[in-house]
Amino acid sequence: MTENPSEKMQMEASVRISDANCGRCMICPSVCPFDAISFEEKAGEVKLNIEKCQVCGICSSACPASAIETIYYNADSLLSYVRKTVHKTGSDKLLLTCRGTGSSEKVTADELDKRHFDNFVSVILPCVGRVPPEFLFKALASGIDKLAIMPCEDKYCRFKDGSMIGTRRLVLVQSLLSELGFKPDTLTITKRSIKAHIDSDRCIGCGNCHYVCPYSAIKMEASKVPQLDLKSCSGCGACVAVCPALAIKLDGFEYETISQQIRNYRSLIPRMRQKNKKPVILVLGCHWSEFSNLDLPRKTAVKNVVFEGLPCAGRVDTLHILEAFHLGFDGVLVAACKKDECKLEKGNEEAEQRIASLKKLLAEVNLGERLEMCFVSPKSAGDLDGHVKSFMEKIDSSSMRGAIKE
Repeated sequence: MTENPSEKMQMEASVRISDANCGRCMICPSVCPFDAISFEEKAGEVKLNIEKCQVCGICSSACPASAIETIYYNADSLLSYVRKTVHKTGSDKLLLTCRGTGSSEKVTADELDKRHFDNFVSVILPCVGRVPPEFLFKALASGIDKLAIMPCEDKYCRFKDGSMIGTRRLVLVQSLLSELGFKPDTLTITKRSIKAHIDSDRCIGCGNCHYVCPYSAIKMEASKVPQLDLKSCSGCGACVAVCPALAIKLDGFEYETISQQIRNYRSLIPRMRQKNKKPVILVLGCHWSEFSNLDLPRKTAVKNVVFEGLPCAGRVDTLHILEAFHLGFDGVLVAACKKDECKLEKGNEEAEQRIASLKKLLAEVNLGERLEMCFVSPKSAGDLDGHVKSFMEKIDSSSMRGAIKE
């Protein structure tokens, strides 16, 4: 595992409450799904326990005094991005989706074609509950004609009540838009959750999926293909990662989809290495372990880094790691949520065991030190970048330089 940079430097908290701006309305403690905000009567102050905070952003979007600041997906940065993209593309439709929906471009298009919703500006968020209503009205005033929002189904929300809270707000916004004379389809809400699918024609009945599923959503029956209970499936992807026949798919995170995204860098790796004189690193990261602003191509503090997001660290596939080395990546870093912060069921621990086993095998061909795993959290700004930098320096050290392809 990589050394934790936070032990050497104080990380900046990604969520802060301004006491000077706080009106003590007590809205934020009432909406926080994790009891991370409380009112201290003696001090007369609202306090945030950053250790309990999961950076869902619900408190910030609910604060009427704008006293809660989050460095991720704040309303101003979202609006600026939407305005620039509208000006550039001429689109008049905005799509907001939660990462937990697992909506790939194809899946999203299929869902929204039913409403003749195309040529849209797309923004993927950790949770739609972090979107303040005023942002939606400002977006409409900026040239957006239609809004489509795709939250998770309530039961599968990665932030407990985030989807439910966000949906309640959206319904109120719909009512207000109607009162103001907007068309009924100005704002549409489509709830969706990512699910696994088993291809019975490819399944060999090994049972790996049954044993690894943390939700007991896959049942084994004698001489039959495993049966998947979609109501119990939470879309973590653990079953996909251990299927030797590639018979299980997860919308947007299929084996072929991730593999192709990694292969897209085949021709770029030598150029990146030559230009910056540094190793080229692939980061396979859980969507919830790190928030990259606006989900644009990631701008890390370290160059030569390619970031591939996953629905959970449990989805990490050893075949993708081996393929990355085959393509020429100098190192692979797996980023997972910290041990007590997994948004699913111990997907980070499942990934840790898998990575440890693969490192032993890679050590046989002198590649063991090129694969590492780190545990990070979006509550500490720059947490992942610190691990990436440490891993990069390790690979670029004199003891390993000779093994890196020129």
